[in-house]
Amino acid sequence: MLLQDDAAPRQLEQAAAFNHTTLFGQEAEALGGSVLSRGGLSWTSGTPHSPSMVPFPELQPDDAGRRLDELIAFYLQYPPKGAGCWSLDPASPADLGVRLLARGFQPGWRPRWMGLDLQQVLSDHPAPKGLEIEIDNTLSLDHIKGLPYAQVVMPSPQKAEIPGQWMRFIARWKGKIVGHSVVFLSTGPYGAAGIYHVGVVPRARGLGIGKAVTLAACLYAREKKYRYAVLNSTDIGRHAYERLGFVTVGEGWTWWLVTDRLLAHPPAPREVELAEAVGRGDAAALDRLRSLYGPADLNRPMTNAMTMMQLAVHCRQSAAAEWLIAGGAACSVLDAWDLEWKDRARQLLATDPAAVNQLYGEWNKTLLHFAAERNDEELAQVALSAGPDLQLKDKLYQGTALGWAQHLGHRNIAGMIETHMR
Repeated sequence: MLLQDDAAPRQLEQAAAFNHTTLFGQEAEALGGSVLSRGGLSWTSGTPHSPSMVPFPELQPDDAGRRLDELIAFYLQYPPKGAGCWSLDPASPADLGVRLLARGFQPGWRPRWMGLDLQQVLSDHPAPKGLEIEIDNTLSLDHIKGLPYAQVVMPSPQKAEIPGQWMRFIARWKGKIVGHSVVFLSTGPYGAAGIYHVGVVPRARGLGIGKAVTLAACLYAREKKYRYAVLNSTDIGRHAYERLGFVTVGEGWTWWLVTDRLLAHPPAPREVELAEAVGRGDAAALDRLRSLYGPADLNRPMTNAMTMMQLAVHCRQSAAAEWLIAGGAACSVLDAWDLEWKDRARQLLATDPAAVNQLYGEWNKTLLHFAAERNDEELAQVALSAGPDLQLKDKLYQGTALGWAQHLGHRNIAGMIETHMR
């Protein structure tokens, strides 16, 4: 039995979740791990060389904290190479994200769930002359420089539930491997074809190769009598998938755990208690905790490297942020801006103009980098009015704020920075 007829968007979301869950399990077993399950929470064990996955928890509010504590205890005893938790929207329970952040996970990206009726796949797309696509599940692609997902491990046929459940499509152009994709076929009432690991080397992008390897996977699934294909996409990949006929059926949530941080600073029960109260904006709990936490506690980074103030900002809990400030927590210009305290942000800069050059997060982005990234012209004007150092570069891309604005096509902000440089 497979997902058939005219599936509604929510059914396609469920099909994507089911496909991901099954795939994670088989990937874990292929790498020597296993799947564990306790009270509505399942996860793959992971290994020192592979991450654990926590697919789509279905937890009861009165039991969620205990189950997540058991998960963290497992990771402390058997550390994986990181961990990722996936959820549909809304999560179950609704405050799942707060509970995970309190225990060391950090905010992740939001998957865009997309679905395609394979009877309506759009197959007429230009591709480079001489492009060849072949099925190959055994060839190692580790040596292909710049190929995303090159280290994907394909499970052996003996692990498959059905023949041909996993297939990898490799694109060759001008005698070299330039791209690939993987299709994973799940079975049952939500059985669908999951499209994964679509990647093209940098020099061959923008030529239609990504669409070609995705189309090959879709046509294979259709030959196997599958009605629907599902995938998760970033905003960057969405337009390419839409040209094949995929439509957005919903968005999800992810949270990610850095093992080294967990091992160095396991979340203490009192830290979890405070973080959950802040993240939920629980006024009664915060009042009860007032006398227990001093400025050092409130400003100390949590397991996930966020401060309590950053947690309040992330969860849009302005009242909790005020509670933190009253207790001695620091509030940065970016914190104030993101809480819609724009006058306070301006006042903070007026009092300390050097704060405009504060470096935020692991990427060392400045206030102006955030303005360029978000295309926030008002924030850019506020930052520029404080006389920022325009030569400061982020840590990951080594780009100035002007470089970010130009790369992202945010012309107005680029023009504002260029004008300020004259």
